[in-house]
Amino acid sequence: MATGNLRAIERPLDAIEEKPLAQLYAYWRATAAGRPIIHNKELRPENFATALQHIAIVERTETPRAGLRIRLCGADMENRAFGIVRGAYLEDVVPQWYRTHVLGEVGGALARCVPIHQRVEAELDGQNFAFTRLLLPLSSGGPVCDMVLVATVRPSDHVVNAIRARLSLA
Repeated sequence: MATGNLRAIERPLDAIEEKPLAQLYAYWRATAAGRPIIHNKELRPENFATALQHIAIVERTETPRAGLRIRLCGADMENRAFGIVRGAYLEDVVPQWYRTHVLGEVGGALARCVPIHQRVEAELDGQNFAFTRLLLPLSSGGPVCDMVLVATVRPSDHVVNAIRARLSLA
């Protein structure tokens, strides 16, 4: 199995440079209109279409089991080698170092209930790269943040494809 390490460094929200993340954050901010969270039914994908491939929505569930379930997963977010697919639980993600990271970051975003912009420095089997992540608080109903919209813009496709190829051989 692949070895790795991830380190998230929080950045100011006004420092978002990636166009899909900037458009998504502008949409979320306008929809929230000063509220700390928006209801997931308020999401209008046509208003942030450029970001759809980059997003996942993770929800806290109690049934059919307690955990953090991936409710939606865009094509660029999906990672079958790690278990990041629609309907999967973050608690089941492999390898452990990746599971620990995503559970910590998504769990932290649920607890904080504020938009979070991060640069994530990654090391995978000795290869270093970085990506940008935006976590936006959502609600399935009521005033409680029980969902997080996670958007990630990663390095170029050749880097991602090389990493995925290494993982499929592991």
